[in-house]
Amino acid sequence: MSELQELLEVIRSGQYLILDTETTGLERGEVVQIGVVDAAGKTLIDTLVKPREPIPPSTTRIHGITNQMVAQAPPFEDVVENLRQTLNGQNVIVYNAVYDRKMLHQSAEAAGIKKTDWKGISRWWCAMEGFAEVYGDWNSMRRSYRWQKLATAVRYYGLPTVDAHSALGDCLMTLAICKRMADITE
Repeated sequence: MSELQELLEVIRSGQYLILDTETTGLERGEVVQIGVVDAAGKTLIDTLVKPREPIPPSTTRIHGITNQMVAQAPPFEDVVENLRQTLNGQNVIVYNAVYDRKMLHQSAEAAGIKKTDWKGISRWWCAMEGFAEVYGDWNSMRRSYRWQKLATAVRYYGLPTVDAHSALGDCLMTLAICKRMADITE
């Protein structure tokens, strides 16, 4: 069974969570917001997170989260245990799973706490990679399907864009994409 087929089986089972983070940047970023919803769209986690480093203005322009908004938010070390407990033993679907795990690891490093083996406590699935195969834009040089932005997937399925670049909004859009992928590719 291909990775996409396995992802679709997980979606059809209804036994999964959707996670998204917003960060201070792409490379050496830290998490500034975490969202987790269940397969029914119920919010399990929706929190701002105070990073160690300030949020650059160029990043604030993308997600709208300011340094003032996170000034009184809990730091990563105060939210990570709840996140661990929420994700433990679960199928976790993320639009760009590698990136979000990287940001969680970097946030732990910045906080000076032990990194969680996220793939050890839960099974991670990448909706972006799954959608790339559905979308079908083959990159012969890399011998894989080209990744597409979340906004592209939303447009592809004719879904509404709601609260884009907020962790909870992106969770809910990813959930809608996953359900549409599973329905259409049966």
